[in-house]
Amino acid sequence: MKLIIIFFIFSSAYAKVLLSNAIIELNITSKIDLPTYKPPVDTNIEPTCDSANDVGGMLDCPEAKILDNGTALILTPYIKTEQIAEARKLSKVDPKLFAGVNSYSGFITVDEKYDSHSFFWYFPVERKPVNETPLIIWLQGGPGVSSLVGLFEEMGPLRVSKLGAIKRNPFTWTRNHSILFIDNPIGCGYSFTNHKDGYAENMTTYSKHLLTTVTQFLQVFPELRSAPLYVAGESYAGKYVPALGVELHRARRDGLLDVNLQGFLIGNAYVDPSMMRNVNRLFYYMGALDEEQMKTMEPHIKAFQADIDANDNVAAKSKWMRIVTVLLILTHQKQAYNYLQDQSTLGEFAQVLKSSEIKKAIHVGDIKYSFMNMTVNIKLVPDFLSSSQNLFEELLDNDYRVLSYCGHLDQLLPCISSAENHRTWQWRGKQQFIESQRHSFIYNKKLAGWIKSGGNLTEAVVRGAGHMVPTDQPGRAQHLVTNWIYNRPIARETTVSEQQYLNSFFKNI
Repeated sequence: MKLIIIFFIFSSAYAKVLLSNAIIELNITSKIDLPTYKPPVDTNIEPTCDSANDVGGMLDCPEAKILDNGTALILTPYIKTEQIAEARKLSKVDPKLFAGVNSYSGFITVDEKYDSHSFFWYFPVERKPVNETPLIIWLQGGPGVSSLVGLFEEMGPLRVSKLGAIKRNPFTWTRNHSILFIDNPIGCGYSFTNHKDGYAENMTTYSKHLLTTVTQFLQVFPELRSAPLYVAGESYAGKYVPALGVELHRARRDGLLDVNLQGFLIGNAYVDPSMMRNVNRLFYYMGALDEEQMKTMEPHIKAFQADIDANDNVAAKSKWMRIVTVLLILTHQKQAYNYLQDQSTLGEFAQVLKSSEIKKAIHVGDIKYSFMNMTVNIKLVPDFLSSSQNLFEELLDNDYRVLSYCGHLDQLLPCISSAENHRTWQWRGKQQFIESQRHSFIYNKKLAGWIKSGGNLTEAVVRGAGHMVPTDQPGRAQHLVTNWIYNRPIARETTVSEQQYLNSFFKNI
């Protein structure tokens, strides 16, 4: 079976690929790897095998091949034999290599039959008791993008400078929360399988893998069972987040798992295929397309909509990829995740992960890092048109809180699509949400966005951000998320009457 696809789905990572090479033909069963991006090298220095330029064997030198990367730390055998203290000790990461930030990392076996293992990297909250402080599980989208994007380029405590130095992120969410980053599905980032059938092909498989990961993780860190738990993610993780959420809810309900599950956060999320039916409209509303170009696109949009209605995953994904590519070519844009940005620089942190010293410190051994895994992406083509809307409805009806935020400059999964989708959700608090008043919110004395909240659902639009809100507006994202999780009021713009506004207006002219 053939599939026409472009390296441009639900993560800005794909902006790395030039449009001229955007459309390629793939065999859906083949294994595809994106090329690695080499770090900048001083042109006045000739790279040698014994120089600092050889990051983890990048130059393919004889000496590089014998570098000590350590061994991959699989914690499941220790958990099974109740060697919990040893598992915890072994998973500790040397903070000296990571700007003094404490963390733990390792692998958890999620499928013994296929030798499949999930990678996690856990960062306890700074200077607060972890058993009382909210714990956030972060899942990246794609499908196929590593959650270490969140760690190094969004809300995580670390950043990588242009010179490759690891430094602290002043807007990290770990100031008020612990964060567990999980590379999901298997094959993303450092998560790996040694069997071709070990990859997830549907929501059922990746949700079970995630539940297994969280269950074993809590055995190693039992003090986190009492911490208020929130599952979060962006883009295609609009499916991962509620899929794991329902698994956790049911396990908790049935007495199979002791966990303090409280709520869910999704950013510019893909929840239901209806959200993509008119993918070209924001290009038009923003002036990037004119009316004649919209008419040119109309047959392609209608054909795509027909595939959605027919639930034809392969045809729908193929057409959607073609449509996005044509939109970018027509508008001369290199990416569509932030209307005001020319191109993305995401993914540059991956160079640091090639260092043998880093590999050894985070216990990954010789496992190759996959920033974006196309095998994962292709395997999940049958999941493309699945909807997670019913899962959110179940979670809301069981009194969990949901925050759906979006950056208002995202052209592919825009705020209007999220808002329309929310209003089709059916749960007992829907009317309360519909009748709630929308208001603006302030950050640093400036208009930061707009919020509507009711019936346990909060809908937030973040001004000045695109697809990846914590990257584009880190301060606003931190402010919004922290206040929402702690259920604190978010500063609003002062409300004035129409007459007060008119009086002020005419007074100043």
